[in-house]
Amino acid sequence: MPHTRSSIALFALAAALAAPAAHAQDMDGDEQIAPPPDAVEVPPAPEEQPASAAAAREVYTPEDFARFAPRNALDLIEQVPGFDVDRGGGGGGRGFGQAQENLLIDGERISSKSTSTADQLSRIAVDNVVRIEIVDGATLDIPGLSGRVANFVTRRSGLSGQFRWRPELNFGTAPAQWFEGEISLTGALGGVDYTVALENRDFARGRVGPVIITDADGLVDERINTSSNLFNRPNLSAFFSFTPAENVDVNINMLGGIEIFDFEEREARPFNSDLLPFLQRFTSDSDEWYYELGGDVSFPLGPGQLKLIALESYDYRDRLSNSLLDEGDLPTSGSQFIRVAEEGERIGRGEYGWGMWGADWQLSAEAAFNRLDQVGRLFAFDPNAGEYVELDFPEGAGGVREDRYEALLSVGFPVTETMTVQLVGGGEYSQISQTGGRANSRSFQRPKGSINIAWAPADGLDINLEVARRVGQLDFGDFLASVDLSEEQENAGNAELRPQQSWETTLQIAKNFGDFGSATLTLFDQEIEDLLVIVPVDGGGEARGNLESATRRGAVLVATAQLGAFGFTGAQLDIGVEWEESTLLDPVTGLERRFDGNDPFEIELDFRHDVPGSDFAWGWSFQDTERAPVFRVEEQIFQYGPSTFGAVFVEHKDVLGATANLRFGNIFNGGDTLLRTVYDGPRDTSPILFTEDRRRALGQTITLTLTGSF
Repeated sequence: MPHTRSSIALFALAAALAAPAAHAQDMDGDEQIAPPPDAVEVPPAPEEQPASAAAAREVYTPEDFARFAPRNALDLIEQVPGFDVDRGGGGGGRGFGQAQENLLIDGERISSKSTSTADQLSRIAVDNVVRIEIVDGATLDIPGLSGRVANFVTRRSGLSGQFRWRPELNFGTAPAQWFEGEISLTGALGGVDYTVALENRDFARGRVGPVIITDADGLVDERINTSSNLFNRPNLSAFFSFTPAENVDVNINMLGGIEIFDFEEREARPFNSDLLPFLQRFTSDSDEWYYELGGDVSFPLGPGQLKLIALESYDYRDRLSNSLLDEGDLPTSGSQFIRVAEEGERIGRGEYGWGMWGADWQLSAEAAFNRLDQVGRLFAFDPNAGEYVELDFPEGAGGVREDRYEALLSVGFPVTETMTVQLVGGGEYSQISQTGGRANSRSFQRPKGSINIAWAPADGLDINLEVARRVGQLDFGDFLASVDLSEEQENAGNAELRPQQSWETTLQIAKNFGDFGSATLTLFDQEIEDLLVIVPVDGGGEARGNLESATRRGAVLVATAQLGAFGFTGAQLDIGVEWEESTLLDPVTGLERRFDGNDPFEIELDFRHDVPGSDFAWGWSFQDTERAPVFRVEEQIFQYGPSTFGAVFVEHKDVLGATANLRFGNIFNGGDTLLRTVYDGPRDTSPILFTEDRRRALGQTITLTLTGSF
């Protein structure tokens, strides 16, 4: 009952907001721990020369957050009231393009797609942060920025280091995670500033629980499913910056690493089953290595500044998946799929900015070259030979290339003392070609651009409106056929895929309520062309394909309530609410439905109390999510982790000079759920073949996070 869940979640939010008010009459004027102060509105430093003063800067210093004992710059921004960190689109975005993250370091974004600005902030010691400036993105001379943006003004102060270690124990079947963490070193040598970091992302999960399969005749088949997966992704990164000549700045980024993934799943009927013995096994191993090299150089040229950016990335992945099935006296059957893929991207970009007619101008041009070479091989198990025998699978091998060229002109200027406008216009040309059994080549021309209006009608109130035309990035793997043995799904390739395009309108309203906190409300609407979904293909089967049109709209509220203003000294409540609705015409039934997996509602509450006069803090978090199904041609699937999640923590800010945070997670003991309806053909015309109800326990967790500086 989705509406019931929404009502409960909204009631919880209302109660959480109302509860502090009940304590207003008990306010204590002699607080030992003050909340983060009102953002100080100050004029920008003269040397920064912003495009406009339309949105007054909010300025915070590390001292404003002393009660949290922050260790690095990222710790600071995570405590800025009402600010939600946007890490951007990640490495899968379209080219380097315009700015997407809402974070800057010394007024610049980093020339990397694998390392986010947030990653880099986690490696900057808090002592090296001068201040944080919150400003509307449209007032900066960086096209693509909109809404609230945080700029970190930093300094260098000799050699410093950061470390984080995050082991986790699971009360279920998952093994312990011992190797999650990072260590970084920042300093200067011979006029070169550097940051070197070694990081590993460690992930382990174990699941066990019953499976109930009911066929069309009502026959119930009960099984037990167990699975485990281990994931490690260690990488070494380095960032260098130097000034080889006056007014010439150079930045270089390097990253390289490996990824190791192992998955095992076993499903069997219990010994007391009235049905024939049944045992099905899946294994999957993936080995990957990757690198990224990037950099930029900026220097004066004529009346303006020229910035040249280059990036090269490469990823090699070798994945092997096996399945075996034993049922009764039948011969053993199974399949094997091997996929070897090489992906790469090469980008060259130039940005020339200058001031003219009281406005900031920028002309940018970018060339991006993406590539994928894949060999997919399919095998069937031969019980007589006791080994896998290769099948003909030409659709799984081939290559995809896209050569893309983009040019944009932007201008930003003040309209009044409280309003700034930024206009961006241009377009792109791309050519997509495919080799292999379905060789094809196509070219496209698409307009791109945006208009962004920033308005600060009153102190502590910022309003931003953006209307943008955007083009999405294709997953080249969708051009070629692939197989998922565990889910018993096969995707045919589609050589006619087109990148998604959309008109996107976003309205963001940010309000500072002083000692009481702050809130940011974002409303968005997307009118989408060529949305990518699973569609039926001629002759049977399914593949990724384009839908002519679709819509998506919603609202996001991010707020911070400073409970000290209501007498609860040292406490704050962070609130996040997301609501979405979406509409497309189902390519199988022709009826309207939501996007695949587009969850309609989510609420998240994070409470923290820094105990006055001590180094202790404690808190809790709560998250509740409504779920939406995923559709395939012959299936409807609900698959998700815990819909209701909770955690509690206790923290000490000085354990031998480090901060120790002990967290008890999944306190409601949420599990992993799969509800699947499989039809005997397309969903619109075929009867139900069987249903599957799988509910596996994940176990509760204890996580220790140690962070510190040296």
